Amino acid sequence: MTMNLPLYTALTAACILFLQLGLMLSVGLRRVKYRQGIGDGGHDDLSLLVRRHGNLAENGAIFVVVLAVLEIVGGAPLAVAAFGGTFVLVRVAHAIGLTLGDGPNAARFVGASGTALTGFAMAGYLMFIAAGQLLQT
Repeated sequence: MTMNLPLYTALTAACILFLQLGLMLSVGLRRVKYRQGIGDGGHDDLSLLVRRHGNLAENGAIFVVVLAVLEIVGGAPLAVAAFGGTFVLVRVAHAIGLTLGDGPNAARFVGASGTALTGFAMAGYLMFIAAGQLLQT
């Protein structure tokens, strides 16, 4: 088996990192505005910004790791690119949804459900590829 560099994962990781940094900066700037070092100080807008940043941190790392594994074990390049691109788009949608407030909205729904569906599809595909390769050994 020839190992290819996980370039689709690298591109996805770069996009996720830019998004993560943007969300981090929005939290930092709001903390400066409120002179709030830790916590949200009872500021609902700061609480939402922290949640937006934290939610991506919770989901982004494991997604990028699994995407890299999928790409390394031989996932179809189009599938890997689709998983990566979809994840970036749904995470942007989720961040926008949380910007709109803490109630339900279409962007937040697309972000949360899209993250779950993409993750389940990717996990299933990875399981299929890994099991197939194990059966060949």
